[in-house]
Amino acid sequence: MNQVKPISAFTILALAFFGMGVGTITPALNAIFVQFSDLPITTLLLVSTLPSLLVIPATIIAGAVAGSKVKYKTLAILGMTLFVLGGVAPYFATDFTVILIERAVFGIGLGIMSPLANSLVMGLYEGDKVATMTGMVTLAMNIGGMVLQFMGGYFASIGWNYSFLPHALGIISLIMVIFFLPEPAKAPVTAQTEVVPKEKLPAKVWITVLVYGLFTLTIYPMLVNMSTLIVNRELGTTATAGIVLAFLTIGGMLAGSIFGKVFKISGRFVMALGFGCAAIGLAMVVFASNVFILTIGVFIEGLAMSTLIPACMMIIGMSAKPAQMAFAVSLFFAGMNLFGFLSTYWIGAIAGFTGDAVTAPIMVGMGVQAVLCVIYLVVNPLKPSSGSAQ
Repeated sequence: MNQVKPISAFTILALAFFGMGVGTITPALNAIFVQFSDLPITTLLLVSTLPSLLVIPATIIAGAVAGSKVKYKTLAILGMTLFVLGGVAPYFATDFTVILIERAVFGIGLGIMSPLANSLVMGLYEGDKVATMTGMVTLAMNIGGMVLQFMGGYFASIGWNYSFLPHALGIISLIMVIFFLPEPAKAPVTAQTEVVPKEKLPAKVWITVLVYGLFTLTIYPMLVNMSTLIVNRELGTTATAGIVLAFLTIGGMLAGSIFGKVFKISGRFVMALGFGCAAIGLAMVVFASNVFILTIGVFIEGLAMSTLIPACMMIIGMSAKPAQMAFAVSLFFAGMNLFGFLSTYWIGAIAGFTGDAVTAPIMVGMGVQAVLCVIYLVVNPLKPSSGSAQ
């Protein structure tokens, strides 16, 4: 199972490269707002949030049929095609309604292809190779997110609509998928699997989805409030915030590249390690008195994020059965997007209680992550459940 051709492994990483493509136009949002200044801000924000909402059902549906009813390659080709077409099309549009329709198509494509890389790793590799490749997938996602955001910001300086053009890079991945993407072997059909109906996902999978959802919920206040926090503390400008947040990706890239070794060393404490780093990172952000400490805090948060994602993939891989793997992974990514969307209301609730919409939500998040760290110091997330996949 581990004998995967290098070109096939690279194709899986090329697919993962676009997993964070939803953030490509983030640096161009202000230019888009200026272009369509006659529209209310709530409508304008849909150009960024609408794809994230549509990722959720598309991811769940793709995960439910991947490998069983529809081949991974077929889904990957469909997802990448919609990603490219829906991603680039707004370049040619002048009507905002048309742009939103195209962004919806883009979100569906992203939702279809985003969980496939991790699912393929679970289906094609075994043993230590799973941890190594899962970390590499996370690394590829971080690199892709950083490159696409950088390109989106650069092209936005030419014109607001040019910021959509970086999505065309997906054509390269699409071509590789068509020719080199491997298909995992189907689980052997036995008399038992023919008679027994579909089994429910293990509780540990649902718990893992919820736990990482909580991490997403608690990290978003830092992401959306960074520029405000920096300006309020007179540490710099909104441009400074862009540089500081880049270190989230750099930390994520580092953690993804070494996850295999970290997992070997930490073992059952890998989730505790991730949440411990997360709590420390947010603590540094909350109490930072200068940009250096703030940047280190964000960097550590990136380390935590890209430790927790592959760690969760490992737990899901150990808990779900092979036939459930694609759906379980898709559920994880759907939960991540759902909790990211819910973070707006999380911030609003804390602000309504404390009167502080900037620092207080980050501080509460720090507390939540510290509690999760303690829980995982006691609970062994890698302990096999009864009847789970080994």
